[in-house]
Amino acid sequence: MQLAFPADTDSVAVAGPDSLPADSTARDTLDLPGADSGAVADSAVSDTLDAGPPDPPFPQPDDIFGQLLGTLGYQVIQYRGRRVDLEVEEERVRLAREAQATYDQAVIDADTITYLAGLQFVRACGAISLTGQGQDAVSDDCLNYDLSQTMGTIMDARSSFAERGAEWFVRGNTTPRGSGTIFVETGNFTSCEVEQPHYYFRAGKIKVVSNDIVVAWPVTLYIQDVPVAWLPFFAQDIREDRRSGFLPPRFGFNDVVASSSNTRRSVTDFGYYFALNDFMDAQATADWFSGRFTRLNGAVRYRSIKKFFRGNLLASYSFGNEKTLQFQMRHRHELTPVTDIRVNANFISNTTVFERQTFDPTVQTQRIASDVGIQHRFPFASVNLSGSRRQDLGAQKGRTDLTLPKLQMTFSPVTLFKAPRNRSGPFNNVVVNGGFSASRLDRTQEERDGARTERAAANSAVRIGSFGVSGNANFNRSTRLPFTPMSDDGTDDSEPEEPPASVTKLDYGASADYQVDLIGSTTLRPTITLSASRFQSGDTQEEFVTAPTRLRFGAAVSTDLYGFLPGVGPFERIRHKVSPRFHYDYSPAVEASDSLLAIPGFPISNSKEENRLRITLNQTFEAKLREEVELDAEAQALLEGRSLDSDTPGEEADSLAAGTDALAAATDSTTAAADPAGLAGEELPAGDLSARSGIGDTDTGAGTGDPDAPQRAQPRRNVVLLGINSSPLTFDFSRENESALTTDRWSHRVNSDLLRGLSLNMSLDLFEGVGEERTFAPILSSLTGSFTFSSASGLGGLLGLGGGGGGGQSDPRTRLRNAADSRYRLQSFDENPDAQDPGMRAGGPWNLSLTYSMQRGRESESARDRQSLNAVLSLNPTPNWRLAWRTTYNLTEGEFGEHLITLDRALHRWMATFMFARSPNGNFIFQMSVNLRDAPDLKFDYDQQTQDR
Repeated sequence: MQLAFPADTDSVAVAGPDSLPADSTARDTLDLPGADSGAVADSAVSDTLDAGPPDPPFPQPDDIFGQLLGTLGYQVIQYRGRRVDLEVEEERVRLAREAQATYDQAVIDADTITYLAGLQFVRACGAISLTGQGQDAVSDDCLNYDLSQTMGTIMDARSSFAERGAEWFVRGNTTPRGSGTIFVETGNFTSCEVEQPHYYFRAGKIKVVSNDIVVAWPVTLYIQDVPVAWLPFFAQDIREDRRSGFLPPRFGFNDVVASSSNTRRSVTDFGYYFALNDFMDAQATADWFSGRFTRLNGAVRYRSIKKFFRGNLLASYSFGNEKTLQFQMRHRHELTPVTDIRVNANFISNTTVFERQTFDPTVQTQRIASDVGIQHRFPFASVNLSGSRRQDLGAQKGRTDLTLPKLQMTFSPVTLFKAPRNRSGPFNNVVVNGGFSASRLDRTQEERDGARTERAAANSAVRIGSFGVSGNANFNRSTRLPFTPMSDDGTDDSEPEEPPASVTKLDYGASADYQVDLIGSTTLRPTITLSASRFQSGDTQEEFVTAPTRLRFGAAVSTDLYGFLPGVGPFERIRHKVSPRFHYDYSPAVEASDSLLAIPGFPISNSKEENRLRITLNQTFEAKLREEVELDAEAQALLEGRSLDSDTPGEEADSLAAGTDALAAATDSTTAAADPAGLAGEELPAGDLSARSGIGDTDTGAGTGDPDAPQRAQPRRNVVLLGINSSPLTFDFSRENESALTTDRWSHRVNSDLLRGLSLNMSLDLFEGVGEERTFAPILSSLTGSFTFSSASGLGGLLGLGGGGGGGQSDPRTRLRNAADSRYRLQSFDENPDAQDPGMRAGGPWNLSLTYSMQRGRESESARDRQSLNAVLSLNPTPNWRLAWRTTYNLTEGEFGEHLITLDRALHRWMATFMFARSPNGNFIFQMSVNLRDAPDLKFDYDQQTQDR
């Protein structure tokens, strides 16, 4: 062996493959003033005494150092230190103070490093740091390394690895093996980052392969140094990319050992995941429910960025005592920048079995919807061709609506004879637009006659300044589809009958209007309308009959009236805004025989003159906060209708626009559920939008006094105390022996900024009876009110008295997505995953939402009253506890329809979850789960499900 010491304190040892003895004639280049070359200095001096000024940096290697590094046929170990002690007779070199040794790609830093040349052994002690080849570790103990065996052990070493965004810490006697692999004897590992971890796993042996896998066996889980569970092994895949592999099944202790003969056990999500390529994956799973059914599930997901398409396929088949097949497909393809194809297909072979097997309360009233369509945007128009199918569940089960085809064409507005406004003439800037639509709807019902409805409509409009002309045509044909019973052998058992009669209507007309701007916001709009119809049915011998042409003259006046009231409390002033709308139209009598008027469905119900007045009245009470009232961030966000995360005006505007678009898009699908009073059909006005948008609250020049400088929006300080929107009241003064008021139902909508979640809809039935026996007897026929209140809303929130954040609430129904049915548990196959589940959610310390619905009928009609109350409570008593409860209570029957209760407890790196759900069909599920957030597959579950047969 050869030893060489350059003039600096860096050293190099070159060990030959023949293990020659150490060369004692190696030149000692270490210069220690006042020290005898044969004496060994006291190492305690260099370890504990302060040398005064900081040590200079290590010098660069010299020529001798470079020659030794270039020696062929030898393994090179580089080492350095502030102090080097050489014991020639014992063939030992000891480095102290910033000692470092480099072998291959591994670097060891320690307080002291001792190299025994004869034994080919290295020992490092104190503040050890090992880096390189994926073997990073630190220790306050010692490291022993055998050069001949190329193997070493770090006593009580601490290392870490990352997995799914969490950092895991491993501690124990560590032995590096190869590149990126370490073995740990009698060690601990945990993801708890505190000095004294709340929990840890103690294993006899641990193997960590960097960026690949961690395996430990046998494993004991300790919580606060108390052993609570034992596992034969622990394996965790720590690779970052997607890969194929088995999915861990879901089952609890009660599924392993049956506590009684009535215990129903289940094992779900047992299967395999396929990572086919970067753009496609799939999985196949199986669910087993003892004594009930077995379900096979399959899923495929795909997405191509370059081809602009994405989608998924889901399928499940349940067999046992009952069988059902469910299929779901979603596909979206952007063929060109102006052409889109969409497919959303859902199929259930047996809806009765599907409802019986589900535990989700919301499924009882849902619709199985499918649609397919293509949209193309031409330069002059947008065309949408689609088809859809709707199948009802719950009370309307058995009814199916098939719309095929459905064509919609909207022409882009065209401006003719364009000219600047200041130079335009009476025939400049003529705007022309129009549209066309057509559809066919087939409705079938179990053991009942169906119906087919065919519709087509076209419209166009031309506007020249304040003058406009429009025309429209509508075609409607309704055909009854008789029910055809089937015999036991599957053949048609009904007698042949004549083709069913149909009813056809063709309406067409034209109108002209002119708007006159009067004082302020007052406008006058005179109109003239001409309408005609053609009618065909069995009562007309299947021939078209022309209905009399109606001519209408009308005028509409709208204005805004303001009244100001003195302020009170935090409000400087209160403004009362009344917005009346008057629309009058007159139509002279037409000539029509009584036989035509008696035909069911005839377009004209009477031939008398019509003299109608329609009145609409909306009111808004708005208050302005005093200047000395300071608003915190939560209160300002409430006033501006945005979340706390939006700080800039641009973000607020985007959020408001997004919310408005989402509300408009959801109107068609939610009207029936959210507005049972039928208020949406009354064409309620939008209300005072300017009061909510803060229009006019600007500061010119951003405080500079320059009116030409950019304007800056001021924080909104207007509060809508109460807003009341009412549907129109229609009077016909030409009616004889009857009340002039023709409106049968009068609806109202109430809202307020003080109670942000308040939405109150009510309807009054004004008359009882029909014809001459029709009498004025108003009753409250329907009332729907929803109210959301939290610690960060209402007047207290506006004045900064709230106690929590301003986020939205979380509906506990989303928890059933991964709980009861457990199909396609991976979030990668969930179109709308809950990113926070099962952790804590924002939304303030508490949030309560109540929805009350009441339907009443008249005693003379033998109508049955119905009342129900829906409640959603979200409560965060502490930062680590969360309670969510959703329920429906039938006030008429005095019983609960559904329950869903979830309770979460955050335990630092763990999460405890308790859930109970009961659906209207009698099925209920109770789950208790304690899972490790950093290793979701490691959990302790209790799962009990009961199915009402």
